[in-house]
Amino acid sequence: MLKQIAIYIIGIGMGSISLASCSLNIPPQDQFSDPDAINNVENARSLLASAYLSYPHYEYELSILGNDFCPTSVSIKDISTLNLYRWEDKEISKQAPTIWLGYYNTISSCDALLERLPQVTTNTEAENKEKQAIEAETKTLKALCYFQLLRIFAPAYDRNAEADGVVIKNFLGLETNKRSSIKACVAYIRQLLTDTEQVKNTPDRNGWLSQTAVKYLLADLALYSSDYQEAANKAQQVIALADNSYFTSDGLNRLWSGESYNGRIFAFNTTSQIYVSIQYSAAEGDYFALNPALNFTDSDVRKAFSVYPFTMDGAVRNLLGKYNKNNKEGKTTTYINQIRYAGAFYIAAEAYCRTGNTNAARTLINRYWKQIGVEEAPADITSDALLDRILLDKQREFVGEGVNFFDLKRTHLQPLARLSRWGSASNANISVDDYRWTFPIPRSEYRFNDNVSQNEGWPINK
Repeated sequence: MLKQIAIYIIGIGMGSISLASCSLNIPPQDQFSDPDAINNVENARSLLASAYLSYPHYEYELSILGNDFCPTSVSIKDISTLNLYRWEDKEISKQAPTIWLGYYNTISSCDALLERLPQVTTNTEAENKEKQAIEAETKTLKALCYFQLLRIFAPAYDRNAEADGVVIKNFLGLETNKRSSIKACVAYIRQLLTDTEQVKNTPDRNGWLSQTAVKYLLADLALYSSDYQEAANKAQQVIALADNSYFTSDGLNRLWSGESYNGRIFAFNTTSQIYVSIQYSAAEGDYFALNPALNFTDSDVRKAFSVYPFTMDGAVRNLLGKYNKNNKEGKTTTYINQIRYAGAFYIAAEAYCRTGNTNAARTLINRYWKQIGVEEAPADITSDALLDRILLDKQREFVGEGVNFFDLKRTHLQPLARLSRWGSASNANISVDDYRWTFPIPRSEYRFNDNVSQNEGWPINK
């Protein structure tokens, strides 16, 4: 039995090979292993673990495309990544196929498990609850993948909710579906999450998606789709579960440690270093530094782990801390943070601003800022000014985690500056209407699927 499961997991990992050759062509499940291999909760949990491990990570690339970084004196030594920072079409086109296929590979793993779960037998109440938890986590992981795909490969929701979103798969195997509308994709993701929201799943380790993670994703999805009251309601449910100790200096620093920690809502397990690509060398520094606009005050407890001072080009520069700091100090990174309690404060506060409830927004975000040592917003602040402060500090909170790109695309408030060395000037601006905010559908998809459309501004090269 163990041999059968091992073959199954290897087969899932090789799914990307088939994906690269034709339209979402996931091999039939019986090509992976004996169909009877997944017949108990232990084996099902093992397969789910492989699905988690297959989830792709582009935190660094998305942070480069966002406004978190500025070039350094050694950026020119990695011309490909520098061109990605410059939003060169060619570099974005190179990233798109890997991103598209990576998320769909994880979706295929989830579909495989969901098809097998009815065959899983349970003999005790504990096993039955575990089976329910596995199903809930699998649907949640699948929803997360679709949400990421939608934010990358579809226009902003409020631009046109009826525009083409992504391809929703209905079963494991070859499909040639059209891209569903953005609105339909949101409804599908919401349904996956709603199906699992009532499952009481409270894993004791960070590497499994919990009931709280489901509520957070529902809040984030509501914010994305401009359903601000729902975003505030769901985010407040998450905030109610947070302990004040999570927002102390010690609590926040534990987010970047190697231990499982209740202050995280969800983090992916990792057995390899993350963010190693940002470093040129231990002696000479990094390809990118923090955007100087993201200044952390000395009273801000996040500064200790978000900023890594390092001498480059004759001066002390603020490089990214977090995973990068761990790498430089020889510490092991065990978890890649995905969902944190802090995010719920920013979701709810922005949602209140959007609905005109400035006082509720200010009260809530001040509660968080007071705990972490950030100057509180005054009582007479306008809604627009408060929203600007919330979004800027959210960028500061999640710097280097790939969050800012999505917020910039969703809010489209102002052009995105592409900075010169050390952020001393702006070399170019990316318009809020630039077609490159929406990545191209990869050739591997529409080449064999005549039903799939290409995004505006990108060519179709069959």
